Amino acid sequence: MNVRHISLLALSLAVAASAQAASHRLAYSKAENVEVFVDHADGQPWCSDNLKLRFAFAGPADQDSINRLLPKLGGLFASQCSSATQLSWTSVDATGKTQASGHASQAAGWVAQAASTAPAAPQPAAEQAPAPTVAQAPAEAPASAAPAARETAPATAEQEPAKPTQAEAPQPPATSPAPTAPVADAQPAEPAEKPAPVEQAVAPASVIAKEFSVNGWQPPLARDVFAKADLITEIVDQNGCRFRLGFKPEDDIANISATSSGVKCGPDGYAQSTGSLTLNRRDGVRLHQFKGSFLDGLEIYGDAPQLPVVGIDQRKNLLLLLHSEPASKVHYLLRMGHSYNGHWNAGSVTLIALTENRELFRDLESIRRTIDLATAHLDKSAPKIRAIHFYGMRDLEKGLHEGDRDFWLYDLSLSRHYRTQKWEYDPARANNHLFAYERKEAELQRRAELEREREAQRQRELLARQAEQQLQLYRQLRRETRKPEELYGRILSDASYSPFSGGGYAAMMQGRAQGYSQIVHIDGKTDGGWEVDYPYAAVLDTKDSEQSADKGWFLVKGEARLDASRKDEQNLPLTLISATTLQACSEKGCADLRDPLKLARHEIGDPDWTPEEAKSLIQQAWPERAELQGDDE
Repeated sequence: MNVRHISLLALSLAVAASAQAASHRLAYSKAENVEVFVDHADGQPWCSDNLKLRFAFAGPADQDSINRLLPKLGGLFASQCSSATQLSWTSVDATGKTQASGHASQAAGWVAQAASTAPAAPQPAAEQAPAPTVAQAPAEAPASAAPAARETAPATAEQEPAKPTQAEAPQPPATSPAPTAPVADAQPAEPAEKPAPVEQAVAPASVIAKEFSVNGWQPPLARDVFAKADLITEIVDQNGCRFRLGFKPEDDIANISATSSGVKCGPDGYAQSTGSLTLNRRDGVRLHQFKGSFLDGLEIYGDAPQLPVVGIDQRKNLLLLLHSEPASKVHYLLRMGHSYNGHWNAGSVTLIALTENRELFRDLESIRRTIDLATAHLDKSAPKIRAIHFYGMRDLEKGLHEGDRDFWLYDLSLSRHYRTQKWEYDPARANNHLFAYERKEAELQRRAELEREREAQRQRELLARQAEQQLQLYRQLRRETRKPEELYGRILSDASYSPFSGGGYAAMMQGRAQGYSQIVHIDGKTDGGWEVDYPYAAVLDTKDSEQSADKGWFLVKGEARLDASRKDEQNLPLTLISATTLQACSEKGCADLRDPLKLARHEIGDPDWTPEEAKSLIQQAWPERAELQGDDE
């Protein structure tokens, strides 16, 4: 082998070593015979909001194994990389060839979603080497890297056979086996080189889970929650570890120094373990001291559940995402109370099932399944909680933040048995707000229906009263047809003149309009409308009338005013008529208007009015009055 070949080989080995250094061994499973790596940029922390996972199988890649393992790894993400919200994954066989790829998200419960199941092209040279089998011991890390490796060492799961959990396959509590401990609850491995074994699940996920919202609310990213929280103040300790204070110091943060003890810094740079924090002012005055646990840099009195932060309400309570169940569309949340001195209390926790699915709280069996699924996840993520109050709600803002019980579905107190540590509760002592709300909902619907009926009756009565007045007018006109002079005097009106007051004509001279009702003769069209030559010269405008004009005799109703800029034949201001209704006459001088029906239609303003229609309106409003109307023919 010549020098050139030796140099190329050395360069290839260097590239492979660099690629290996940029992979963090997250976990391994003896049962599935697979190692799980997080690939990341060289020199950068492996934890991020979007992880790149690689499942390295010691034999052929198995998609079912990935389906079983990925939801289990969610526990590791919660404890070691809480900022992770989504990931992409690939599976490689023993030869290093990529067999499948896909993605998963926190909101969907880390359920594997495969993008391709066909074998892909081989990976670059850095990944072509056969993946180490589970039985192989990983290479020992350099001594200088040991402390950092210990901080990112994955958790070690229990070495007992896997059992089905209520979180994976909800069953009635009488037949549900006790939930097994997930990866996140196991103790960290001492050697950094030994990955955590992942316990075997019962069956692969057969349904691809999707993200969902409840009344518009969907679990947000933790960084978005902290960005909107006004009460959060960030500070850095002597080791560069970041903390999020739940209060605003009175002094400028530049004048305050933070000193921690026993605290471990997570991959994202924030405190994520038990320990203490002390704040001192530059002059030596102690401002704050805390001893407890830390979650994403937040001070938690007691044991902090390693769960994603999804909210801080107006009362400064902390909301943690316990679990999202796409099958029943439930977000399980933990609300942790805020203390007056700025920390959150892990002993003051409320369990909330946020869902719009009312049917979950209608039957006892579904209620038990819903609660037991929540307690199974409590056992995994917060095993030291001994008593808690459970709420079912259908709107986070209205039900939780505003306390409106119309948006509550259920509430019940739960506690652990002092010997068995199993959760106990009595459904007979529960408050089922669902039935109370549905009773209220039915009553509100009944009242709304009654109000709609009352309003409809009011409208019928209004129309019926108008119909009675119209019938009365029609009967009076029938009587007056025997005296034409009185009849015309009733239907005709025009501007009058009084020697002393001036009357309506004087008002028209001042520019005001007067009511107008006259029999007119239209001679033809002219500028601005139609030319009227009877009873006196005028111009008729019909743009406000639904009826059209033409040559002939008409009964016109509307308004009249004078146009001083134009003169009639008598050198008087020209009368301008704006018609609102027009009724054509078939005889000269509208002699046919002696018909009481035509006159009634003219006065009512409805050319299609009939007494029969008026009686029908009265009958609809007051059936008992219909027989009293008599015959109008």
